[in-house]
Amino acid sequence: MQLTPEIKKQLEEQKKQCVYCKIVSKEIPGKVVFEDEKTQAILDIYPVRKGHVVFILKEHYPLLPYVPGEEFKQLFGLIPQLSKAIKSGMVSTALNLFIANGWAAGQQFPHVLVHLFPRDSDDQFFNYFFEKRKFSLSEKKIEIFKQNFPIMMQNNFGRHPADWHQGKGKVPAFLTEVNQNNTVIYEDEKVLCIVPKKGMSEGHLEIYSKLEESHIENLSISDSSHLFFVASLAANLVFEGLQLGQNGGTNIVLKSGRTDDNPSGRLCIHILPRKQDDHLKDLIWTPKPPKYDLDSIKNKISDKTWKIKYVKEAPPKLIYSNSQEEIRAAIETVLQH
Repeated sequence: MQLTPEIKKQLEEQKKQCVYCKIVSKEIPGKVVFEDEKTQAILDIYPVRKGHVVFILKEHYPLLPYVPGEEFKQLFGLIPQLSKAIKSGMVSTALNLFIANGWAAGQQFPHVLVHLFPRDSDDQFFNYFFEKRKFSLSEKKIEIFKQNFPIMMQNNFGRHPADWHQGKGKVPAFLTEVNQNNTVIYEDEKVLCIVPKKGMSEGHLEIYSKLEESHIENLSISDSSHLFFVASLAANLVFEGLQLGQNGGTNIVLKSGRTDDNPSGRLCIHILPRKQDDHLKDLIWTPKPPKYDLDSIKNKISDKTWKIKYVKEAPPKLIYSNSQEEIRAAIETVLQH
């Protein structure tokens, strides 16, 4: 999204009242487990699970579409390393990631928040138990999604140039069944995005990594940022395609590793369209103060984050189908610099 002077002015006013911006500026204390020049990871003081971390950009952006390309890549490129640190510090075997876009989706603060919390088998957390599926998407809307997704990727070339690929690539063996039994609306060399036959709501999408079967921490910086870039565009796609409007929103839910609500252990991002007072309210947990010492948890996680580092990776060399495409790409590269 292009940040016009008017939008920037609005964001500055919003920033003055933002709780998380005040934590970044140290106006409010926060239990920081990791930070670099652009990002900060803070222990949630009302955790849904022990080891619940909120990962943010230090700059104020209310929604994902506002986040510029380089900052987006840094935030989501570090997710694998941070996930590994959280799991290691809490000695857990799995992990969830949760993002709320819009008030209907449970967004309580006008600052992009990425919630990360460790999971284990038999932990009795069933908020993301996605088995009671009954919603389908019409063929007409599926075709619209199929047509619009590649266009959205092309239109966002300047925002996410380093990980833009061309072509579908190959479907790995571990995704053969998913690919054959569902409707594919987008794929490239790294990801597969499908409309499941039955979803938790109309417009429920699932995004799989073609590079990693089970654990988010095994992805590289560029592979992780690309996965979440596709997820962000998918959330925009269903929001616009279903015309959710001001009273709507989307949730982005990642499952990584084997848990009661993810018995296959498969790595998957779920995009869930939300409406006010819909049947998916259980996705949002009730904030409660913990009965354990948060500082001890902070130390366990922060002890594992010292190796986390964002390193820009060289963009892949693209193969162009004709000289006109190559000229267009060259012009866009010059404009970015």
